[in-house]
Amino acid sequence: MKHQLIYVMSFYVFYIGCILIYMFLTRVRAVKNSQVSLGYFRTYSGIGLPDKVIAVGRHFDNQFQVPILFLITISSHLSINLANNFTLLLSWAFVISRCFHSYIHLGSNNVKLRVIAYAIGWFFILLLWIQLLSFSF
Repeated sequence: MKHQLIYVMSFYVFYIGCILIYMFLTRVRAVKNSQVSLGYFRTYSGIGLPDKVIAVGRHFDNQFQVPILFLITISSHLSINLANNFTLLLSWAFVISRCFHSYIHLGSNNVKLRVIAYAIGWFFILLLWIQLLSFSF
């Protein structure tokens, strides 16, 4: 069980790495297309970024908000040896919800669908914490 949870966490960390690469490439493309000067990235001031570059950057930043709670939660399950198949199921469900969130945010950026995907992710985090707390009693 522990190994399988490590795979879920590893997948998600590499997924965040892919978003980082995508953000970098989006910024490089904007500089090459003269949409923003390279100097902008020294202080992040001056003429603003194109909307796509902003959306990708904000999406990358989002990976250090709720997803950090996911990583902490799973680490907690592992550290006190309370992980089971339900933990694994909830973990993959959270990761899938984040992939769905990425698909929306970096694609159509439909705010209503994005909020739903975000809420679903929070729901799985809460279930993981409830599970963790229920093991403690």
